[in-house]
Amino acid sequence: MTTEYFVAQVEGARPGPAENEPLIPTIFKNLIGYHLRVAQEASFQAFAKAAGKADLKPGWYALLTALAETESMTPSELSRICGRDRSTLTSSLKGLANRGLIERRWNPEDQRSYSVRLTDDGRRMQAQLYAIAEMHDRRLDEIAGEDKAMLLAALGRITAALGSPQDF
Repeated sequence: MTTEYFVAQVEGARPGPAENEPLIPTIFKNLIGYHLRVAQEASFQAFAKAAGKADLKPGWYALLTALAETESMTPSELSRICGRDRSTLTSSLKGLANRGLIERRWNPEDQRSYSVRLTDDGRRMQAQLYAIAEMHDRRLDEIAGEDKAMLLAALGRITAALGSPQDF
């Protein structure tokens, strides 16, 4: 069985050399989920590159920023705010703790639960990433152009229809 491919062309995009043009299986051509995932990955990679952190995981900025807004949070609270399920959140928190960016505090009334908070290094990292995120978001605004409100509305409808962070 052969799979047909097409070259993705975005209206207004400059044509590039053939070897740089993405080959997308025809079956994915009109699948919103596929294009959302590819756009998300491109955005994550651009952010990580701008941050200069090869080991920066997507979503760490969101976790650090959520924690910067409050003294501490439980993993369940972070899960709801950041729209992450607990299983992937746990590994992210472990990575942040291993890098000294957050610390865990066990609940003295229930040793099975804990909260996390930023360390001083975590606050510095979050501040650096915030500046990069602002530049990155301006770039995304330029890409979306006058369609930004429509794009945000469509993404909001997808989230509302398929589940919100509180559903995780």
